[in-house]
Amino acid sequence: MSFENILAGYPELTKEDIRACLLFASDRERKLQVLE
Repeated sequence: MSFENILAGYPELTKEDIRACLLFASDRERKLQVLE
């Protein structure tokens, strides 16, 4: 799924919003892997 696909479905979002979500998710995933 591309930025354009997401923005088409959620026009209220910006590319920066999507980047922030991806950074949050990757950081959370990294922390969860350490705890396992």
